[in-house]
Amino acid sequence: LLGHIVDKIGKRAQLATLASSILLAVHLTMALSDSSPIAPMVGQGIAYSLYASVLWPSVPLTVAKQFTGTAFGVITSIQNIGLAIFPLIVAAVYNASGGKYIPNVEFFFVSCAVAGVVVGIIMIRLDKRTGGKLYVASGEGCDEVVLNGNGGDVIVGRNPVGSVRDGDAGLFDGVEDEMYFSP
Repeated sequence: LLGHIVDKIGKRAQLATLASSILLAVHLTMALSDSSPIAPMVGQGIAYSLYASVLWPSVPLTVAKQFTGTAFGVITSIQNIGLAIFPLIVAAVYNASGGKYIPNVEFFFVSCAVAGVVVGIIMIRLDKRTGGKLYVASGEGCDEVVLNGNGGDVIVGRNPVGSVRDGDAGLFDGVEDEMYFSP
């Protein structure tokens, strides 16, 4: 559902920043409130789902075709390093807090969310400077030309880059053929 929404509206860098902002609110709520954790946990699930819906499909939009596999590998490696290190950090904060999870562990997650918001703002600015590939929705932009197999070209849709493809229009219509690859 969220992936479909991202494809329709684009604005991937803004949505990644929104996901980090939601996480910031979630962890502040968990740190400072005695209310039920159900609503913040639902917010956390939405934020993580939104972030994943934005991150993975953005790779072929921003990385040259010959480096796409490497980019996916680097992202996965960084994610796995985080999955290995963050529980150790959480355990250290927990132990330093006298065996109490709240509020200090949540404040650690707040700091991570703040870092995510800062990175998101930087990503928005960089995307604006470099052509806005993350901003456009799938299918927006200039006309896309698809070869119809009979030697004639057929205009089939909108494309932010204007690539020529042999075949059907895919989810990443805005990526030139030499820049597109998805495993």
